Order: sequence, then C-alpha cells, then structure tokens
Amino acid sequence: MEWVTEARKALKQSEVSPDETVKVGDIALRPVSSPLSVADRIFNAEMDTLTIATGAEYEKTMYRDALKSGFYEFVKVRDWYVNVTADSGMHPELLRKYINRQVIQLTPITPHWAEHIWKTVMGNAGSIMDARWPADLPAEPDHALIAVGDYIRKTVRSARDAESAVQRRNKKKGGKGGIEVDLSKPKALDIYVAHEFPAWQEEVIAALKSHYDAATGKFDDKQIVASLGASGMLKNKKVMPFAQEIKKRVALTGAKAFDRAVYFKEPELLSEILAYLKRTLEFDAVNVIDLTNPGTLRDDQIKAAEPAVPGEPSFLIYNL
Repeated sequence: MEWVTEARKALKQSEVSPDETVKVGDIALRPVSSPLSVADRIFNAEMDTLTIATGAEYEKTMYRDALKSGFYEFVKVRDWYVNVTADSGMHPELLRKYINRQVIQLTPITPHWAEHIWKTVMGNAGSIMDARWPADLPAEPDHALIAVGDYIRKTVRSARDAESAVQRRNKKKGGKGGIEVDLSKPKALDIYVAHEFPAWQEEVIAALKSHYDAATGKFDDKQIVASLGASGMLKNKKVMPFAQEIKKRVALTGAKAFDRAVYFKEPELLSEILAYLKRTLEFDAVNVIDLTNPGTLRDDQIKAAEPAVPGEPSFLIYNL
C-alpha cells in the first residue's frame, strides 16, 4: 500500500515535470522522453508474460495460481526492476503500467483493496469493477527478452557463487601461506565472455542428437558411448559429465535444449548494466572482457577465462 502510494505521488510529479528526473522517497523516475533501456524492455516483457499467465489461471478458476503469478511473481519482477534501475531511475510509463496491472490482477481476490487503490490512491472516477482486463497484451510472451532477463539473473548468481568459492578457499588457506583474495579490501571482478563453444562440446552434442528419439524422449546410451569411444572422446574426463548435463536439460525442456546458441550480444548487454553489476555485487571495479579480442591477459586471467562458453561467462576476482 505504502509503496503504491509513494509511486503514485512520483507519477503525479512526473506528469508536472515530464522532462525532469523525479524522486519521491525510494521511487526514482527518469524523464518520460527517455528511451527504453534493456532493463525496461525486460520488465515490460515479464509483466506481459505474468499478466497472460494470470488471465489463463483465472479462466480456469485456479485462484491460487493466479495469485502466484499476478501478485507474488509480479512483485518479484518489480523489485528486480527497481534494483536494476536504481542508478538511472524507472521509466514512468512502465511504473504506471505496473500499478494498473497489479490492481486489476488482484481485483477478483481482493476487491475492496483494489477499489481503494483504484479510486483513492490512483484517483480514478469510476469503479475498479468497470475496468477491463489489459487489452495491450501481445499474442504470446517475448521469449527472447525473457531469456535476456534470465541471463542477467544467472550471471549475478554465478558471480556470487564465484565469490563464495573464494571465501571457502580463503578459509582453507588461512593458516597455510595466506589467503587467495582479501575480500575486505578493494576488489575487482573480471567477467569473461566467449563466442564459441569448445569443439569437443559440439562433438558431444552431435553424438547425443544422433542417438536421441524425440518421440519417446529417450537416448540410446550404448550407441552414444560407442560413438564417443570410436572418436576417442572418452579420453577427455569432461565429456561424460557434460553429456549427462545436456541429457538432464533435454529431459526438462525437450530437444530445444540441444540449441545452446545465444541470440543477444553478451558483451554489449553486460556493459549496459555495468553500474548495476558493480553495485549489486559490491565490487570496486567490474570489467567485461570479450574473448574474441581480449588484449593482453595475465596467466591467472587466461586460466580464469578457459571455462567461459556462450551464455555462461567465467569470472576472476582479485584485489586492486
């Protein structure tokens, strides 16, 4: 309630001064004319996706699932958007869209609250009961933008996992020659972005695809092992764990898991959200290193860059 009230005040102020940055409490808004950033487009796509899902659940009278997508997950993507745009501010039109959608989506479950927000807070003359379900929904979710959002969240999680790994190694090394990186001192994060998969991974994918039955969703494991053995691939200790991981993904999502191509430009994307990465990960410096043209790298950087594959950057943490 308080957040929505504060957001509405910010929107009113933005209407008065559309060309200025507005801040009311914790709500920061960019000028109305500002172009949509990648975070804006992701948030917009996620709102549409969740509204489509909520409408479908209401059609089936699955009110618990409608509450999950129309409120809990809706608030979750809003919180991410507020965080990722903290340095620049939210786009006013997207904040307005969020509030309208949120109130309408909750009306079947909390009609009295929705009526209060609709009339008292938002200032609408008519009743929420006369409002219509959003008519500006796309025919289907924008899966490409959803994938970009998932990539950003996954990258943040992976960077935090990398820091946790450093902490564990520091603990082990504490009494044996010092620590690896002093995380209490100024520190930097390198993010290594690759554009090509290792040749051996492509060969494993080819073998798996050749011996996969889409109709049954099953693999011919004997033929896969025979194929990899004949090509000498089994000498590589990374092959079978990688093959098992791909098989798990196929079991979850079907044959599309074989397609690991990335349909957006990772270096440009990460560079656009660099301020967010630096702030949310709490590093003094964050560097995005494109491995197609990395420049001169130290030995520790070369080693850290080796695991990077398209869609899954690798990381190096060090003191400045």
